[in-house]
Amino acid sequence: MDVKTLYTLIAIADRGSFAEAGNAIGLSLSAVSMQMRALEEELGTTIFDRSRRPPVLTDAGLALTHRARELIAHWESMSAALKKDAAGGLLKLGSVHTCVSGVLPLALKRMQQQGHRVDIHLTTGLTHELEKAVHHRQLDVAVVTEPEALRSDLEFLPFADEPYVVITHRSTPGDTDEQVLQSTPYVRFNRAARVGYLIHEEIVRRKIEVRSVMEIDNLEGVIAMVANGLGSSVVPARDVKNEFPAAIRTIPFGSPPLTRRLGVLVPRENPRAHLSRLLHDALCAVSGAGERRVKKAPVQPRNSPNVDVIDMTTKETLQ
Repeated sequence: MDVKTLYTLIAIADRGSFAEAGNAIGLSLSAVSMQMRALEEELGTTIFDRSRRPPVLTDAGLALTHRARELIAHWESMSAALKKDAAGGLLKLGSVHTCVSGVLPLALKRMQQQGHRVDIHLTTGLTHELEKAVHHRQLDVAVVTEPEALRSDLEFLPFADEPYVVITHRSTPGDTDEQVLQSTPYVRFNRAARVGYLIHEEIVRRKIEVRSVMEIDNLEGVIAMVANGLGSSVVPARDVKNEFPAAIRTIPFGSPPLTRRLGVLVPRENPRAHLSRLLHDALCAVSGAGERRVKKAPVQPRNSPNVDVIDMTTKETLQ
């Protein structure tokens, strides 16, 4: 076993396939495959499950990859001249739509400004859809509203609590959330989304009588309808610049306000966990201050790759 082989193993883990790893480190697909076959024979263990396409790391392969990262870190710390940008990394990222149009771009920008090199493939969807995709390893990480019940093989790492607010046109009379919601047409947020479901449950619990005139599946659409005086709604306050047009005023929804908890959803065993931690760190840093911040879970020190390409392939414009 040599250092070059460990770099190749890490490149496969970070890029997700033999072909992408080869492109990153300048080796042919056959050369990458031969290196991994030789490593398996040398160690007498199966590192990759080749029954799946592309091949995925076995439990033994995951353990070896973690150990390889530690060995490479020690190797590179011996001399700056030994350092090598082996692969960067590819992160298959999912996100609810409210974060794509809110805090997520700020986090990715922060990662880029810090010099991290990670290629991002981004898909949007509903929390339960993204949770399923992470469970099946179709995604490495997802930015979601906290699931009601979490699968045992997944971990939820929170980064912010966002309060809900009633939004209404500035010309609307009424001082309380209940007065505004009961006296104006209600622009309902998609109840299939976790956010919309939580809002609906609170309205029912508080016995607020609303007259629903439309149901919309994206936050920008809801805001646009309210800004044009077509009704009032309840949405999360995302703490982004110029979130609401000047025509809109806000009222806290509930006392204390109802909140949603945002976090990243990751597999408990994931070869690109270090990239997910980079994202989580950035999301914690750019999220709202004070009581809206969630204390970060401690993480182990690590060497980190870098972000320079963001390839957004949006599947749906849902929350």
